Amino acid sequence: MPCNKANIYIVDISTISLYIAHMKNKRRLIYQINQARHAMMKSLDTDCHAELGISATQLSCLMVLKENPNCLMKDLAHILMLDKSAITGMAKRMIASDLIEKVPCHLDSRASRLNLTPSGKAILAKGVQHLMGVNQQMEQGFSEAELETVSRFLTHLTTTFSNG
Repeated sequence: MPCNKANIYIVDISTISLYIAHMKNKRRLIYQINQARHAMMKSLDTDCHAELGISATQLSCLMVLKENPNCLMKDLAHILMLDKSAITGMAKRMIASDLIEKVPCHLDSRASRLNLTPSGKAILAKGVQHLMGVNQQMEQGFSEAELETVSRFLTHLTTTFSNG
């Protein structure tokens, strides 16, 4: 029996309709996590610019450099999960704003190490206070047990989907 393209199209449409109906009754975790992350980071970035004069990513950079003095740029890129070109551009802007300093690596003349400046430390102190408030806001309305479950779930996702 010859294949009728119109029937295949109808089957495809009904399959898609069944799938959509099925998904309406299921948790769409990937979508929900992506939406939550996007909304949270957009809000955090807006707040960081207004209160600190830097982006949320730059605040993250300051936090990493506090914990990792003399950090190689490639290590910073890995920790922040950004590519090297993004780190290079961000570092240039942060150096120009006197938030960090770049020093040559004595082991590799091609590499550079990054450190906080006094201005960067001052901004970081304000930023940490801001982040504590955001964390408190995120925890509102949830019990300690619920927060522990969310934390365990997010750790599970990170572990499951990390690339090394």
